[in-house]
Amino acid sequence: MDVVHILGLCAPAEADPFGEALLRALAVPGPTGVRLEVWPAPLELPPHSNVTPNELPPQARALRRKAADANALVLAVPEATSLPPEPLLTALDWLARPKGGSPLIGKPVAVLTTTSAGAGTPSSPTETERILLGTGCEIIGPRTITPSAGKALQDQPGGRVFITDPAAAMRLLLHVRRTSKAARASSQLLSEDDFRPWL
Repeated sequence: MDVVHILGLCAPAEADPFGEALLRALAVPGPTGVRLEVWPAPLELPPHSNVTPNELPPQARALRRKAADANALVLAVPEATSLPPEPLLTALDWLARPKGGSPLIGKPVAVLTTTSAGAGTPSSPTETERILLGTGCEIIGPRTITPSAGKALQDQPGGRVFITDPAAAMRLLLHVRRTSKAARASSQLLSEDDFRPWL
């Protein structure tokens, strides 16, 4: 079975206390047949400017290459209708432009959000989802909210993170599974169903 490579993109902990923890919780051990690479947007990523492909800053070139090489993306952002944290917003700007030249075109992308408050349901689209709409990606929604993230995401030895809320964990894993399934279809990767034992 081919392994689906999902790029997990979030803001660094300095800008978002829960995003990276959420992705690390999903990355290890992770669903079967999926490799989730956690990649916080670097603080030193320069703001987007209208430059030619040959003038891309090295950090922006590396980000776009990571997105292009991945079969799908999962974004972890705070649950809010305002703009995502600045480093992640900058990263999304570099991925969304130029229009028609995004490495996300046709790529499955899921949005996972965290909140320090109690349970909630998605209402209006977040600014992150609005930005994604302009990239030509396939948004695998609706977004999944992790409520009370400060309690739900618990650090474990070895850098692992445990999700203490079973219902939230199930919703998140199902969302990642739907994203990986869409990635298999769009990337024409083999699944478990493609393998048959010798008769």
